[in-house]
Amino acid sequence: MTPRNHTPNDLLRALLREARWTNHSFSLAVNRVAAEAGTALRYDRTSVSHWLSGTRPRPPVPAFAAEALSRRLCCSVSAADTGLGDLAAEEVAHLPEPGSGLAALHRLTESDLDPKRRAGLRDQPFRADWLVVPPRQDHPDGPRSLHDGIPEPGLGTALAAMTSVSRTADQALGGGHARLALVTYLSGDVLGRLRSAPTARVSGRLVSQVAALTYLIGFKSFDDLRQYLAQHYYRVALLLAGEVDDEECQAMTLRGMSAQACFLGHHRQAALLADAAVDHAGTSTSPGTHAVLLGQAAVAHAALLDRRAALARLTRAEKHLAKADDAPRSTASTDEADLGHLTGQALAFLRDHRQAEIALRASLRRRPEGERRSRLLTTHQLAELQLRRGNLEQACTTWQWFLDECTWVRSGRVRSALRSFATNLRPHRDNALVDRVLRRGEELAHHPATPPVER
Repeated sequence: MTPRNHTPNDLLRALLREARWTNHSFSLAVNRVAAEAGTALRYDRTSVSHWLSGTRPRPPVPAFAAEALSRRLCCSVSAADTGLGDLAAEEVAHLPEPGSGLAALHRLTESDLDPKRRAGLRDQPFRADWLVVPPRQDHPDGPRSLHDGIPEPGLGTALAAMTSVSRTADQALGGGHARLALVTYLSGDVLGRLRSAPTARVSGRLVSQVAALTYLIGFKSFDDLRQYLAQHYYRVALLLAGEVDDEECQAMTLRGMSAQACFLGHHRQAALLADAAVDHAGTSTSPGTHAVLLGQAAVAHAALLDRRAALARLTRAEKHLAKADDAPRSTASTDEADLGHLTGQALAFLRDHRQAEIALRASLRRRPEGERRSRLLTTHQLAELQLRRGNLEQACTTWQWFLDECTWVRSGRVRSALRSFATNLRPHRDNALVDRVLRRGEELAHHPATPPVER
C-alpha cells in the first residue's frame, strides 16, 4: 500500500453508497476482478476501511476496484473516479478507442511491443462492458469501397502462409509460444509496408487476412490468460473484418469472445456473443465452422442451465457437421473433435455426466495428434468429470497422460488446469495412486520444462 494521505476518500464512500455495497462485499468483488486478470488478492473489509480513510493501494488494484464498481453500477467508473488512482497512471495502461481498423492495430501492436506499456495492458482487468456485439457497420458505397486498392500478391501470400503456420504451431505449442514474434511480424513486415499507403489503397482481401492474424493473436493472448490484451485484439479484429464485410472472421472473433467470457464466468454475455457469431456466419462459411459456432452457443446456454436451447444448438451443429463430407480429412477431424469437446462441456454443465464423458472420449479419439493443447484441455475436462463421478483411480490414470504431455505446451489455460486438478485431488491424498500423481504434478508445477512466458 502507498502511504496514507490522511484525507478521507469521499469519492469511494459515495460510490459504495450508490452501489449499496458493504466493505466486505466490495472487497470480494475486487478480488474476483483481480482473479480474472490472474492476480490473487485477499482483501477484506478492513482493507476497504483503510482505503476509505485515505490509503491508496498500489496499481493495478485501483483499476480492479474501478472495474468492480463499473459492473455493479452499469456505467463507466475510472480509477480516478474512485479516489484510489490518478489519470496519469491510467494513461499508461489504456489505449485510445479504435478509429480505423489499421490505425487501431498499429497503436495496439506498438503498445504490445513496448515492455512498459505491455506490462500495463497485462495487469488491467477484463472489461465486462466490452462483452457486446458491435452494430453492423454501415458503408453507403459498399463495405469494400473502404479498401478497394490493388492487391499485393506477395504480401498476401506471405501473410496467409504465416497465419497458417502460426495457427498450427499455436495448436501444438500453446498461446505463450512465439506470441510476441507474431506481433513483431504483424507490426513490422505487414503494417510497416501498409503504413505509407492510403487506407483506400489497401485491398479488401489483404485487410481480411490482417484481421485473421489479429484474431489469432487475440486467441493466443486469451490462451495465455492475458485477458485484457486479448479483448483489445478481438475488438480490432472485429473492426477490420467489419470494414470489409468479412462474415467468417467476424463470426470466429465473436465465438472467441464468447469462449473467453464463458471461461471467466460471464455466461449470459457469452450466450449473446455466441448466438451473434452464428448469425454473422454467411453462406460462404463452411459446414464444419457452422457446427463449431453452434457448439460454442450450446456451451454458453448450457452454462445458464437452459437445457432446451443448448440441446437445440447441438442438434443443429450435428446436422451441419453431417454436411461437411467434402472437407479435407484433417479439417474434418478437427471439426469433429472440436464439436465433441464442446458437446462434452455443454452436457457437463447440464449435469449429464455420463454422456459428457462419452463425448469427451470421442473428441480425443478424433483429435489429430498435432493438436496437443486441445488434447490436454479435453483430457483435463475428462479427468475432472471422472473425479466428480467418484472414479478416483480412473481420473488419475487419465491425468497421468496430461502430466506426460503438458510440459510441451506454453499455455495459461493448461497451467490453470494443472493447478485446479491438483487442488481437487488433494483431499484424496491418502490414496497411494493419488499421492504419486500429486507429487509428479507438484514437481512439474515447480520445475517446468518449458521456459517462462513473456512478461
